[in-house]
Amino acid sequence: MADHFPGEIHIGGPIPRAVLRKLICAAVNEGVSIEGYGGPDASDDDLQKAFQEGSIVRLYADQARYGMFADLEGFLVKRRIHFDRFSEAFCEFSAEAVFYRGGEEAIILPADQSGHLLLRFEDIVGILDDSALDDGGKVGAIRRLVARPETEPLAPIRFI
Repeated sequence: MADHFPGEIHIGGPIPRAVLRKLICAAVNEGVSIEGYGGPDASDDDLQKAFQEGSIVRLYADQARYGMFADLEGFLVKRRIHFDRFSEAFCEFSAEAVFYRGGEEAIILPADQSGHLLLRFEDIVGILDDSALDDGGKVGAIRRLVARPETEPLAPIRFI
């Protein structure tokens, strides 16, 4: 049996106008709200209006399966539509932030309950213990770990 807990997904960037109808159907099928946690499920018309505003569309679900939107996220990745997703921690599941900017796959990073990104201790120690890197190389590797281009702010929707 799957655990269900809060998750939110933000959609932005370039979106092919030809897939908007299917995107709205995929979002409706996830049972999302555009009014925040605890809000009513969004209708086709609500989502159509939200996407037409040309800003970032923020969708919420109190009871997302594992805090994810599996079908919607798959739809977005397949069509290279940018998104960010945050899932709260629940029982043995840690909070996570997911970023997708049109590449082969989304990047998943640990986060705290406020959505702030966390660094894995093992990643930092691995860099510091890497004898193949000089001090400058270690600083560069840590900088790349901290300032990932995939985590740059999501751009507003732009239909293409």
